[in-house]
Amino acid sequence: MVRLSALVCVQNQDAQLSECLRKLSFCDEIVVVADRCTDRSQEIARRHGAIVIDGIFPLEGQRKAAGVEACSGDWILEIDPDELVDAALAWEIRAVLQMRPAGDWYDLPIDNYVGETLVRDGWAGALSARAEPRLYKRGLKAWEPRRLNATAAMAGRPGGALKGAIRRSLGRDVGGLMERVARLTALAAEDLADTGRPGPGVWTALTTFLRAYVGRGGWREGHLGLVVALLSASLPLLSRARAADVLAARKAATHEPARVAGLRGVVGLAR
Repeated sequence: MVRLSALVCVQNQDAQLSECLRKLSFCDEIVVVADRCTDRSQEIARRHGAIVIDGIFPLEGQRKAAGVEACSGDWILEIDPDELVDAALAWEIRAVLQMRPAGDWYDLPIDNYVGETLVRDGWAGALSARAEPRLYKRGLKAWEPRRLNATAAMAGRPGGALKGAIRRSLGRDVGGLMERVARLTALAAEDLADTGRPGPGVWTALTTFLRAYVGRGGWREGHLGLVVALLSASLPLLSRARAADVLAARKAATHEPARVAGLRGVVGLAR
């Protein structure tokens, strides 16, 4: 029998975690990486029988690598707390793994929902994706050092894409989707600040909008498709603006100890 481990990385998402883990009961084990959680995430994970890894993991790759290290399965299914695996996909995953897999890793399609509305087309940039390599043998996936959308390098033979899709909830409504954008831009700003470069500008935002709305068929989704395209295009501009604030804050934090030391020296001379 092929053992399957589910890996879930969580950051204060206890409201979504319980249902996510309940849907993973078909796996042989569940590993939850709790990154700086101050809510009930660890308690909920343990209640579902999960192995819990507590720690501070600033980078996405650090969280995933720590979780993979704790997994004992031959294969790993990677799921986010805002995602659900339905019974049909669970059956398909088990069937693929037991019937001599055609590859060493598989892409899983993602159905993106805003509230109860499925938005199939128009996703571009960092806002979301239509498919990702989420089912793979241990030791075959490595992530670049980033906080947001860390590119994963896959070793081994690709097995193609499964038919069933993960259900991802991007927000209870458009307001929730905008809250997601705010979280993503905060992470992207930190990544940009690490590079010391200004990041993408207006041209990148324009091409992202066109790719989302025209190239990837966002126009077919009505007003939600337009919203998705606009928010996808806003991500690079907002990230660039917030990166400037991050750099200024880091510079101020670096100069503060020197300023305090200087003031102490002046006080010492005065005495």
